[in-house]
Amino acid sequence: MKKILSFITIALVLIGFSLIAEAMTIGVIGQALEGYWNDVNLGAQTAGKQLGINVDFYCPTLPSAADQISTLESFIGERFAGIAISCTDPSGVVPYLEKAMEEGIPVVTIDTDAASNNARIVFIGTANYAAGYLGGEEMVKLLNGKGNVVIETGSLSALNSLRRIQGFEAALKGTDVKVLTVLNENGDPSTALSEAQAAIASYGSKLNGFYGVYYEDGPALARAVETAGLKPGQIKIVCFDMGPDTLKGVESGYVGGVTVQNPYLMGYLSVYSLYDIAKMGSLGPTYFKIWDNGAESINTGVALVTPE
Repeated sequence: MKKILSFITIALVLIGFSLIAEAMTIGVIGQALEGYWNDVNLGAQTAGKQLGINVDFYCPTLPSAADQISTLESFIGERFAGIAISCTDPSGVVPYLEKAMEEGIPVVTIDTDAASNNARIVFIGTANYAAGYLGGEEMVKLLNGKGNVVIETGSLSALNSLRRIQGFEAALKGTDVKVLTVLNENGDPSTALSEAQAAIASYGSKLNGFYGVYYEDGPALARAVETAGLKPGQIKIVCFDMGPDTLKGVESGYVGGVTVQNPYLMGYLSVYSLYDIAKMGSLGPTYFKIWDNGAESINTGVALVTPE
């Protein structure tokens, strides 16, 4: 009889663990509906399927801190097992991330970090300063060390944008390559195009290069140069992220260099790490940690792609 009861007890425990696994939901919050975040979602959903858990992925149509915070509050209220977020407003989101952590919901940041390391457990993404520096070195090379550049980005507050720009500008020091201005298209591809076209019209022959910081910038910059009737390479373009339209720009010669991230891996590792934290209370042994100015992070890597 005792053996039967023990068996029943073990069976109930196993069933309980199974129900917990089935009920586990991890939330992932991106920045905008575009190809880059589709890749993040693909990685997150792949991890979810492998683990047998639910992944709820959300992106505003365009970057919106208010929409992110509203979704974050919803995820907290629904008691998700963990939350991954790319912070459109790195400072404004901190109190909400801290609330999640205080309520026992682990948080990781992806792609762009929060302003406070205490608001998350780990950052998973690109070493953005180094990636920006890599792009700056390529621009100096393309311009033979002399010329004027316009930077276009989708945010003047997100830390990934700011650090990429800082790295890019650092690579220009000691050269005769100068930044004329920084344009902010707020994550809108149509605005990215119109701003680039306006810059070409405004600066004329003084403009020698464009640096695109976000996914939508490379295609917009290439199209602006082409529609202005300029030949490939007449205005050098270095940008981030290899979407289909950016690849066309590389193949046509309008884009001279692309810093390629790994958004799929960001989504994949965010779900796996949150699952491990929810189950074990800490990151599992399969993760590696690097220290960047005292902030714990998982570097998902970059590569530079050129027409060669």
